[in-house]
Amino acid sequence: MRSRSALDALHAVEGLSAREITRLAGASRAGVLNALDRFGIERNADKATRIGPVPFGFDYLNFKLVKNKAEQEVIRIIRQYRVSDLSLREIAGKLNQGLIPTKNCGVWQANTVRRILAHA
Repeated sequence: MRSRSALDALHAVEGLSAREITRLAGASRAGVLNALDRFGIERNADKATRIGPVPFGFDYLNFKLVKNKAEQEVIRIIRQYRVSDLSLREIAGKLNQGLIPTKNCGVWQANTVRRILAHA
């Protein structure tokens, strides 16, 4: 890792961790960490980041969970469907038919609906 701009692009811009850069570049992890230190690039461990996924219905801003209004509305709709005795699979199907996005823009599954109802 001899190029500061290449390392900075991978780490800061693309958000890759030292471990991911190691795999991509075929270098040792110690070498990547050394290069980050040598070029004065802040490592992920130096930042206060959230560990784990951000729950549906929230966004992570300024080190805090903040309600996402659009996702909170989806949770309200899911609860209404559940109260009207729809199965988890039927709820997932209705959300998919309505083109309502998941947190990661995937496809709704019954298990996802179950987890959201359990945590909401």
